[in-house]
Amino acid sequence: MNEPTTSSEPPNGPPTNTVTEMKEKMFYAMGKPLPDYSEIQGNHDLLTAYGLGPVEGGFNGTRRVKEKLSAFLPHIIGEFHLDATKEASSLNALLEKPPIHKEITNLSNSAMQGFKLSAGPVDERQERCEKYRHLFERRKEDGMLVHSEKYNLIRVRQQYDSYGFDDDETEKGFPKKHKKKKKDKKRKKDKEGSSDTSSDKKKKMGSRKFAENVPDICEKISSEEENSNKADLVSWMRNDEIGMSAALDGPFGARKVIYCDYTASARSFHSIENYIQKEVLPFYGNTHSSVTVTAEQTTLFMHEAKQEIRAFSGCGDQDSVIFTGSGSTCAVELLVHLMQSDEEKEEIVVVHSIQEHHSNLLPWRKIATELRCVDELENGQVDLNHLQNVLEEIRKEHGNIKVVGTFCACSNLTGVLTDIQNVTKILKSFDALSIWDFASAAPYVPISVNGETPLDAVFFSGHKFPGGVSSPGVLIVKKNVIRATKPKRIGGGTVFFVNNSNEWYLKEVEHREEGGTADAVGAVRLAMAVKMKRAVGEETIGKFDSAITEFALQSFKSMDNLVLLGPVTSDNRLPVFSFLIRDPNSQLFYHHNYVSVLLNDLFGIQTRAGCMCAGPYAQKLLGISEETSRRFVNAIQESPDLDRTHLRRQAEYSQQEFLRPGFTRISFPYFFSIGQIEDIVAAVQFVAKHASDFIHLYQVNCETGEWHHQNQRVFHGRRWLGHVEFTANGLRTKPIPTQIVPDMRECFKKAQELAQKYSETMKLSKIPDGRTAINNEFHELRWFILPIEVAEMRSKMNVVFQECVIIPKLYSGVVTSNELTEPQLSKLKQSEEQSEDQPNCEVICDDVICLLKCDQNSTKQDNTENVGIDEREAEEVKQMEDWNKRVIVKRNENLSEESVRELEWHVPPLEMYKKTTDIIHQLKMIRDGDKVLVCLSGGKDSLSLLHILRHYQQRCNKARSTSFELGAITVDPGSAEYNPRPLIEYCRKLNIDYFYEEQDIIGAAKKTPGLRSICAFCSRMKRGRLAAAAQYHGWNVLAMGQHLDDLAESFFIAAFQNGNLSTMKAQYTTKDGVLRVIRPLVMVREKALRNFAEDKKLPVVAENCPACFNQATERHRIKQLLAQQELIFPDLFNSLKSALKPLLLVDSAHTSEMRDQAVKNIVGAS
Repeated sequence: MNEPTTSSEPPNGPPTNTVTEMKEKMFYAMGKPLPDYSEIQGNHDLLTAYGLGPVEGGFNGTRRVKEKLSAFLPHIIGEFHLDATKEASSLNALLEKPPIHKEITNLSNSAMQGFKLSAGPVDERQERCEKYRHLFERRKEDGMLVHSEKYNLIRVRQQYDSYGFDDDETEKGFPKKHKKKKKDKKRKKDKEGSSDTSSDKKKKMGSRKFAENVPDICEKISSEEENSNKADLVSWMRNDEIGMSAALDGPFGARKVIYCDYTASARSFHSIENYIQKEVLPFYGNTHSSVTVTAEQTTLFMHEAKQEIRAFSGCGDQDSVIFTGSGSTCAVELLVHLMQSDEEKEEIVVVHSIQEHHSNLLPWRKIATELRCVDELENGQVDLNHLQNVLEEIRKEHGNIKVVGTFCACSNLTGVLTDIQNVTKILKSFDALSIWDFASAAPYVPISVNGETPLDAVFFSGHKFPGGVSSPGVLIVKKNVIRATKPKRIGGGTVFFVNNSNEWYLKEVEHREEGGTADAVGAVRLAMAVKMKRAVGEETIGKFDSAITEFALQSFKSMDNLVLLGPVTSDNRLPVFSFLIRDPNSQLFYHHNYVSVLLNDLFGIQTRAGCMCAGPYAQKLLGISEETSRRFVNAIQESPDLDRTHLRRQAEYSQQEFLRPGFTRISFPYFFSIGQIEDIVAAVQFVAKHASDFIHLYQVNCETGEWHHQNQRVFHGRRWLGHVEFTANGLRTKPIPTQIVPDMRECFKKAQELAQKYSETMKLSKIPDGRTAINNEFHELRWFILPIEVAEMRSKMNVVFQECVIIPKLYSGVVTSNELTEPQLSKLKQSEEQSEDQPNCEVICDDVICLLKCDQNSTKQDNTENVGIDEREAEEVKQMEDWNKRVIVKRNENLSEESVRELEWHVPPLEMYKKTTDIIHQLKMIRDGDKVLVCLSGGKDSLSLLHILRHYQQRCNKARSTSFELGAITVDPGSAEYNPRPLIEYCRKLNIDYFYEEQDIIGAAKKTPGLRSICAFCSRMKRGRLAAAAQYHGWNVLAMGQHLDDLAESFFIAAFQNGNLSTMKAQYTTKDGVLRVIRPLVMVREKALRNFAEDKKLPVVAENCPACFNQATERHRIKQLLAQQELIFPDLFNSLKSALKPLLLVDSAHTSEMRDQAVKNIVGAS
C-alpha cells in the first residue's frame, strides 16, 4: 500500500490478518493523495469539494488556507488512509476526479459545517457543488463499498474500548439484539432509498443559503431516531444495573430482588464500575501532590468530576462547588458554617416548608433566631401567598435582619416537585437568600443555579443518582454568601502555610473546605452518574417519570384498602408514593414494617418503612397532632435510668418501640419497564387485599418494631465479611448455594396458593396475644392491628377496637387559592400579556419560518401575517430540522409607549457609557442606516454591551442624530456545559430582533486530532458562523463585547508566544467589504462590566469549557501577571490603553496589511 504524499502522514495501513471478531469502526477513503498547497491556493472548486471553502472575494489561499487544512485535514487523515497514485499529479486531474467524501460515523453535519466559514450567500458554490453531488453517495452497508473503476477504496479499522456489562453480549455497551435491529433498519432504508435522484436531494436541502454543508456527507440522527436511541439507552440501563439478577432466600422460597427504594439510595452499574476498575484505580494516587503520574491523574479526575457538576447545574464564576462527605447532611452543615463569620455570629431568620428533610431543618435550628414554617396547598405546592405574608411579617418585626429561605425541590415522602422559580422570586423580592435541597430531585430534574432567578445555594446527595453509589454530597454556593475564612475541618489540604507559631488558610473555598484525602473514586463515580443522566436527558427522564406516576397513582387510588398519603395529583411529581394499608373491619392499619416485609418475602420487592427522616411532614400526613406527638415520644423513649455502657446497648429503644408511627414508601426508577411497574403495582394490590391472610405467620419485636416470619428469625443468605479469607491463591469466601428463582407470574401464582392455604389454617395456629406487651398508659396509641385480633375476627369472636389515633390527612387536589399580592399579581399578569402579544416568536428549522399566533382570536395582526406552512414545506422542515436549528425572535413594533417603558432595559453607569460612546464616535463605529447585531454569548460583557448600545440608540433617537437598528445573535456551539437557550426568552422580553444558531462546534472539536486550544477553535468557528448569519439576515455590523482587559491580555500573548505586535482590532471590515466588526468596549475595564451585570442582575449564562479538553492556561496566566503588576502600578491599564492605541486603529482583515497599518500608526503617533 502506498503512503500519502502530504506532510500529515498516517501510519501504514492495517495488517491483513486483523481479527474479524474485533469490535471496530469502518472508515472509507479513496486512494488519492491530497493536493499540494500550491494547487489549492485560490481554487474555490477544490476547496468546496474538500469541505474547506469559504467563498470570499479576493481569497488567495495563503495563511488561512493552511490554518483550515491544519484544522480539518489532520482530522480526516486520522481516520482515512489515502493511497497515493500517479493520476493526481496535476490540479486538472484533481478537478476532474475530486475526492470522494464518504460519511464518517458519528460525525454530525453541524460538526462538518464548523469548517465552512463562508461569509454570505453561496449560490455560486451551490452550483459548483451540484456537479459533485454524485460523489456524495451514501455507502450501502458496512460490508459493501461503492464501486468505482477509477478510485480504490480502502478500509481502515479503528478500535475502541467498551465497558459494557458483558463483552460477549454487547457492542459499545448495547445489547446485540439492538445492534442487529439497527442494522436491519439500515438495510431496509438503503434498499428503499438507493435510487435518490439529484432533484430529490435538492428538495431535501430546502432553501439553505449560507454556511452550507452537503447533507449527505454524514449521517445525522433524526428526532425520532434520537428518541429511539434514548429509549435504547434506558433499556440498556435496566440491564446494566448491578443486582438486577440478584436473589434473596425468603420464608416462601427464593425471590428475585426488585429494588424500589431509589429515593433513599440508588444502585451501581456494571459499566461505571468497570470503567473505574480499568481506568481510575490503576492510576489512583493522593491528590495532595501533582508531580507523579498517579497523583496528577487523580487530581485531574477530581477536577474533571467537578467540571461535570458545574456543567450539570449551570454554575458560573460566582459559584463554588464543594464535595462534602456523606451526602446532603454534610452539605447543609458546611453551608451553615460558611454563612457565619469567624468574628461574630449574625442573627438570621429561617423560612422553610413543612416538607423539609431533617438534614435541611435541624442544622438551621441551631443558629436561627427564629424559624418560620410555610404552609402547603392541596396539590402539595408551597403556599406562595402564605410565604409572602410570612416574609412581610419578618421584615416588619426584624427589619433588615438576614432572612434565609430553605426549601426542598422535591418531597422525599410524596415526590411532589416544588415551584422553584416562583418561590425564589418571592424570596428575592424580600432580599432573602434562596437555598434549595435537591437531594430527592437532582437525579431526575434539571438544576439551574443561574437561571432567570439565580439560586444562592444548592445541595444534593451523590448516592441517590443511579450509578452514584458511595459518592460524596455536593454543595453549590454563591461566593458572596460565604462569610467564613477558616475551614470547618482543620487539617491537611486546608492550609496555605504553617510554621511553629501560626497558620495561613487557603483563600479558595473549594480547596479550603475539602480537607483531608479527597474521595477521588467517589467523585469520579458521581461524575459518571451525572454524565449518564445527561445522556438520557432530563426531558426524557421527565416523560418516563410522568408516565409511571400517572399509571401508579391511578392504580393506587383504585385500591380500596390502600390509603395514599399526600396529594393525589400526578402533575409536577416524581414516582414516589407513601401509603398505609387499612384493615376494613377494625379501621386500624397494618404495621408499615409488616407491609414492607410481606412485599419482600412474597415478591422480593424492596421498599422503605418508617417516617423517612421527615418527621414533621410525616406526622402531618398521618394526622398526628402536636399533643399526640409528645405522647408518642414519651412512649418510645428509652429510660434515662439505664446504664448503656454496662448493658452494652447499641441501639436506642424501649419496650414500646413498635408503637412508633410510620408508613411504607415505594419509589420507581425511570428506567423500569412498564411490565415491571405493572407487576410491582399488582404486588402492592395483592398485599393490600391479602395482608390478613399472612399476619399470623409473623411476629413483631417490640423493642425494634421489626416483623419477621416465624420460621426465619435470623437472616438467611447473609453475606459475611468474617467468611473472607486471604490465601496464597487469592481471596476466598464461603460459597452461597444458588436457587432457582421464579418469575413474577409464578410468584403471583404461588402467593395466591399461599394466601388460600394460610387463611384456612389460621384458626389452627397458636398466636400470642401481643396486646399484653403494651403498657396501659400507652394502649390508646396503638394504631395497627395485631395477629391475635385478626384470628379472633376469623373465629367470629366479638373484638372491640379503639378509635385509631392516626387519621391521615385527605387532600382534595383542588387548589382554591395560591395568589400573590395585588402588585405582584398585576406585574405577573402584565408579563403574561406581553408574552401573548408577541406575534412572531418562532422556532425556525433552517429557513422555513413557522409563525405561531398565540391568540387565535386576535384581530390586531393582518391576516397575511398569520403564515403557516403547507404539507410539502412541513415535510421539508422535518427533513432539515436535524441539520441545523435556528430560532428567530422578531421585534414587535406595535408596542405601546407604556409597554416599551416596562421592558427590562437598564441604564449603564455614566463613566462606562461615556468611554463606550467616545470610542464609537472617534472611530465612527456606528453610522446612519447601520444594522448592528450584538454577538450575545450570555456572558457579562456581551449582555452589558447590549444594554449600553440600546441606551445609546435611545439617546441618538432622542437627539435625532445617528439612526441605526439593534439586534442580537447567539451561536450555540453544542456544548452540554454551556446552555444559552434562556437568552431566547430574555431577548423576547427585551423586544429586539434576535437570532439563535445551533452548531455542533464542540462535536467537531472532539473529532479534531491534536487540538490544543478549544477556546481558539471554538472562537474561530463561531466567528465564521456569526459573519455568515449576519450577512444572510441583512445585518452589516457585528458588535463584539471584548474589553480593555481582553485587548491587553491578547497583546501580551501575541508578544510572548508569537513574537507579534498585535491585539484585537477595535473595528475592521471583512475581506469582501460587506461586514464591519466593531468592539465598542475596548476602553472599558472588565471589573466595571462585572459590577454592572451583578448590580442589574443580568441573566449571565455560565459558560464552562467541556471537561474533555484541557483548559486555557495562557490567558489566565497573563491575567494574573497583569493583576500583580497593577498592584505595583495602579495606573497600568491607562498606560496600556495609550500604548495599544496604534494597534486598535488598524482596520484590516488581512494579516499583512494589518501589520503594515500598525507600523504606520506607531510611527505616526511617535
